[in-house]
Amino acid sequence: MKTSRRSQRGLSIVELMVGITVGLIVAAGAAMVAVNQINEHRRLMLETQVQQDLRTAADLLQQELRRAGFRGQAEDGVWAPAKAVGSLKEEGPQLASSSPYATLTITSSGNSGTTASYLYARLDPVANKYNTSGTPWTNEHFGVRLNSSNHVLYIQLGVDEHNEPNWQPITDPQAVRIETFTMDATERNISLGDFCDKPCGHAGEPVCPIQQIREVKFKIVGRASHDANVVRTLSGVERIRADALDGVCPP
Repeated sequence: MKTSRRSQRGLSIVELMVGITVGLIVAAGAAMVAVNQINEHRRLMLETQVQQDLRTAADLLQQELRRAGFRGQAEDGVWAPAKAVGSLKEEGPQLASSSPYATLTITSSGNSGTTASYLYARLDPVANKYNTSGTPWTNEHFGVRLNSSNHVLYIQLGVDEHNEPNWQPITDPQAVRIETFTMDATERNISLGDFCDKPCGHAGEPVCPIQQIREVKFKIVGRASHDANVVRTLSGVERIRADALDGVCPP
């Protein structure tokens, strides 16, 4: 009795369909992983760019706030005794004067958003000296503001050739939209009565001079221009170094 043997060659249709299905599942998984990695990389790049732009803007703002209130002629704020007393060249004592650069104003309105205005002295390049008139020059007015219409943060650098405020953008709207910009100035007074020769500050005594310690807190919220889901917030605190003085010691 003969037995016939049938040999099998190739794959059956069922095996082929199973192989294709498994391959498609593996390919889909790999594609999903690749897409997720690309999206995460893109998001990371956007977050880094937004953070860098906000940090640059904050650094410029802090540099400006450190200059705010600088008067140039520091000796004008210090009392000086009489000179050459008893001689023909006798000069009376020099009284301390308040700084015309001490003003710091923060406002918020309309499309201009939050605006901070401040002053600091600039050296005259021709005369090579600071302003001695007691009134700040037009190019000694500075500020920072958010334009809510185009979501750009600006810094004022004096005035331009037409004597108009010279506002320069410090954020790029193609990369980041500034959604919120807030500034809050706090002030505390320190009595300088201990430095006076005569008593002050108590009942029946004259008022003591004070030193105004000013501090500015700010917050910038930026959103990536190409991805509304990427939002970053940067906050900072800066002390106004040129402290304002008010009052005098009892004569």
